[in-house]
Amino acid sequence: MVLLSVALAALAFGSIEPGAIAPALAASTLTVFVAPSNKGGADAHTGLSRSSPILTLGRAQAVIRAANPAADVVVDILQGDYTVGETDWSFYIPGHTISFIADGYVLGGGRPAAGDPVFTNAPVNGALPGAWWFKALLPSATADTFFNGGTTGLRFYYLRVRDYTGGISFDGQTGRKQPAGATLYTKLSLGIDGNTVDGMSFEQIGDTFTPASTWWGFAAILFTNSSNNLIDNNTFDQVENTPAKGADHIHDLYVTHFSSNNTVTRNTFTTVTSYPIKVRDRSNFNDVDGNTFNDTSGTGTGGPSAYRDEFCNAACAAANGEQAQCASYGNTFSGNSLGTLMGSGARQVAWTLSPTGQTNAGDAGCSIPSGLVRVSGSGNS
Repeated sequence: MVLLSVALAALAFGSIEPGAIAPALAASTLTVFVAPSNKGGADAHTGLSRSSPILTLGRAQAVIRAANPAADVVVDILQGDYTVGETDWSFYIPGHTISFIADGYVLGGGRPAAGDPVFTNAPVNGALPGAWWFKALLPSATADTFFNGGTTGLRFYYLRVRDYTGGISFDGQTGRKQPAGATLYTKLSLGIDGNTVDGMSFEQIGDTFTPASTWWGFAAILFTNSSNNLIDNNTFDQVENTPAKGADHIHDLYVTHFSSNNTVTRNTFTTVTSYPIKVRDRSNFNDVDGNTFNDTSGTGTGGPSAYRDEFCNAACAAANGEQAQCASYGNTFSGNSLGTLMGSGARQVAWTLSPTGQTNAGDAGCSIPSGLVRVSGSGNS
């Protein structure tokens, strides 16, 4: 029997944080309870009451899928330590949200008094493997409502994630192959859109911290064909790849391939081996405003700029055997507090472009609307 709970009505009716996307007011909410193993969490449980909590987010997905509610869902995560591998998530509810929250959190209320649950990568044969903490994927079944993407409505509040090769990946191109003979990279779904990451902590992310990984880290949060997301009030610290595997390939936020209209605000970025924020390939009208770069650690960032706009033009594509990309445009970077460069202590600049040129759209098939440039902004200090 599905437990429909209104115990978290405050989540729906509470005050909304500045810039947040207000949730729909739901008549009822399905609540799934998660707890560490030392506090009774076990995947053999139902997860539908505090007295029967489950242990993993993978099991939470199975519980929600079986319930198939036409309602918002809250995954209530009790404080404690979770040692778990990667979670691949592909279940979404049309018109509703699925929220992963620290127990006791009320929307707009800030960090709960008991603090943040901590998720740490699980070792394999004594060493930490390559793994994302959470991958939001397109469903593989063609009959699924979200097979071609849409507004997935995933929300993450006040959880601590550490020792993974990557943090969260929102992958709106999951498993899709580019058309044969295509010369320009193609958008292959509506995307994995309309998600929120708020109050989260990402630390020790990258292959530096997963020595058994066979691949380098890309980002603490990666958007691939993922738009209309809110990234607010998070902290990013020690996002690092080893030089051997690609120190310059990892970013706090990597916004790529048709990821547009995202809002990035009030975040703190410290210690990353490359550009903290990188935007690529027709990812337009993203606003990066009011963030702080390197305010506490003093160890700096790897890239010379806080924000990097980059795309692979036709020459780059030919050299790398892939489809060409286009410039992004209409993005803003304003009111941010800039930091210093890793190693040298020199001041970073607000943004850099590659290839250069504020109106350089790319090659055939690429364009920037009249009156727009790739990135603009003011008030950065």
